[in-house]
Amino acid sequence: MVMSGCLLMAYSTSITAVFLACSLIGIGICVNYFVAYFTLDVYFKKYFTLVISIKAAINGAALMMAPYVNRMFVINFGWQHSYLLLSAISYHLVLCGVIYRAPKISSNEESEELSLLVVEQENNSPQPDLQITPADEKWCPSWLRYIYEICHLRLFKSNAFVVLAFVSLLHGAVEEGVDMIIPDDMLERGATLRASQLILTVYGAGSIIGRPVHYLFSKLVSNDLFIHLATIYFLAFLALLICITTTDGDPVYLTMVLFGFSVGWFSAIQPLIVKSVVDDFFFGFAWVDLLYGVGAFIGIIFLGYLRDQVGNFWLSEFLLLCLAMINSVLLFGFVVYRRMKKIC
Repeated sequence: MVMSGCLLMAYSTSITAVFLACSLIGIGICVNYFVAYFTLDVYFKKYFTLVISIKAAINGAALMMAPYVNRMFVINFGWQHSYLLLSAISYHLVLCGVIYRAPKISSNEESEELSLLVVEQENNSPQPDLQITPADEKWCPSWLRYIYEICHLRLFKSNAFVVLAFVSLLHGAVEEGVDMIIPDDMLERGATLRASQLILTVYGAGSIIGRPVHYLFSKLVSNDLFIHLATIYFLAFLALLICITTTDGDPVYLTMVLFGFSVGWFSAIQPLIVKSVVDDFFFGFAWVDLLYGVGAFIGIIFLGYLRDQVGNFWLSEFLLLCLAMINSVLLFGFVVYRRMKKIC
């Protein structure tokens, strides 16, 4: 899908073709992002946290390199041939898909899984949780119950997952909004095009630094991942505060380092949080990513509308600051709520 999108973009002659190409590329990247976690979980169940950290560090390095690599392609080969090169580069995903095989389960692991299954069946009550009682059937038609099971809405019965879902919704608007408006804001502040591209590299460098920090923070401060999340959004709030209270271009570099640091940290611990709050990791992760995409879609449109109405990016950046502050307050409040609940 990514290859097809890049090829279509290279030869597109209408805005409709561009929209279709972007859709193919976006869907392909999202599916690959989700499948990568599935593959890592299958191969590295015992070392999932370590492997996720390595994956996050590699993503950060690629994020740092991408602006310069793409710029080099465009300068040397032009837009059309750059997309053809990206299409060729993405072919490695096809090769990975062809050679992927799920590892064979050893006899010891198989017997262990069977014993766990027997214990689970013994501990379960005669009527499983998924069974609908006759009283429920009166207000819950069969088709609605079917949608409920397919969508796995029982995940939203967990307070921790509801908080994570809401945070992901706002995070989509904040992260994608910063990626979209900060480079253009740099140009409005009088920076060169090269400088506006450089801040994306600075953003990637901050992301590399932020990704392994969760391990040190867990050892030295707290291993509560929701405290990690609250700290992340407090840093994002500080970064955006620097951006809206300055008019020069130089402070934006500090903004992007801080914000990249927080985003890198977030991307490293997001799958770990999902794994800790829900039993079905993959469906939980799918919900979180879906809400992230919804937030990004709505947020970017609204940020662009504010820019057009006001004539500058200040109000858009102030909105992002407010969203980051909401997430930070919500997460700190949830941590306090859980602590009080344990005490009671």
